Amino acid sequence: MRYLILLLLLVSLFLTGFASGWWLRDKQSVTASQDQERGPIVPNLSVATRSEIHGAEPAVSSTVALQAIKRLAMQAQGPAYLAYLEDFGDDYQVLRILAALAREEGVYQLAIDYLLRAALVVTTEIQQQSLEAELASVTDIYARSLVGLQRYADLDRIYENITFAMPELSDYFMALGLLRIQTGNPQAALSALAQIQNHTRLGAQSRQLMAGIDASRVDEPAVLETLPLALNRGQLLVKALLDNREPVTLMIDTGAAMTILTPQLLTRLGYDLAGRQAYFATANGVVQAPVVAVNRLALGQAGINQLSVGVLGLPVAEGIDGLLGMNFLRHYQFQIDQDRGLLVLDHLRQAR
Repeated sequence: MRYLILLLLLVSLFLTGFASGWWLRDKQSVTASQDQERGPIVPNLSVATRSEIHGAEPAVSSTVALQAIKRLAMQAQGPAYLAYLEDFGDDYQVLRILAALAREEGVYQLAIDYLLRAALVVTTEIQQQSLEAELASVTDIYARSLVGLQRYADLDRIYENITFAMPELSDYFMALGLLRIQTGNPQAALSALAQIQNHTRLGAQSRQLMAGIDASRVDEPAVLETLPLALNRGQLLVKALLDNREPVTLMIDTGAAMTILTPQLLTRLGYDLAGRQAYFATANGVVQAPVVAVNRLALGQAGINQLSVGVLGLPVAEGIDGLLGMNFLRHYQFQIDQDRGLLVLDHLRQAR
């Protein structure tokens, strides 16, 4: 009798478990179906994950915090960044981590945007210093890339956005001013340089650049200027006069934003090459080189005072002193007559 009761009890337990299994399977199926109808779910940050992120060191390289964000990024379907921001609000540590992830993926514009947002919620001096260092690093990498692609307008916007968001970072006003001078827009450079003309470290340089822009004057020839061109390995060369005394031979390059002169030439003439620098796109990639303002560069009667030139060694034939770029040519109506071997310069026609 006891064995019979035990047997009946075991059968009852088995049937109960079997029925419970079927019920749970049906419920999971219904839940999955409902989730599918609602669409993909972006996971919220758990309490444990919040602790991981906020407990991490301030440095963006915090492995624990990065892994926490990356783990959730893999779980989320679609761009998970916005979900994190909605969950946290503008949290300094999360924004720094997101900036690091964007940089890691090569999305430098997004990284800069996150860093500028993080600047609004800085609470300590250490955070501020760390953010400024990372912003400088990312901006430098992106600037090199944009110069290599000759996307100067994009780089101009980036520098300008940083000056709007963090006006205390004076170096970006200087970078913006130099970029505009380099790309042949000196009048626009004045507005950036004027913001730092009284700066303790950059003020003297800023005032010097502004004075150079004001002193820059195009001497328009009263008559048409026609200059002979020489041909060297498929390149057109023209004779010019530097500082009213030094004959130079320049290769015409209408694709160059700025005129280039060799360091040997400028050093011999007494120019200081230890000052400001800018990025230049060359055949060997993007390089950083000095920029100086020469007293005067003239082609016949056509001349410009205080012309900004890049200082670079050039892989060209001996006897060529640099490139004649658009920051000189744009001041004139010019024509290259290859059939007759002439460069024709005239003053610009004013729009009526």
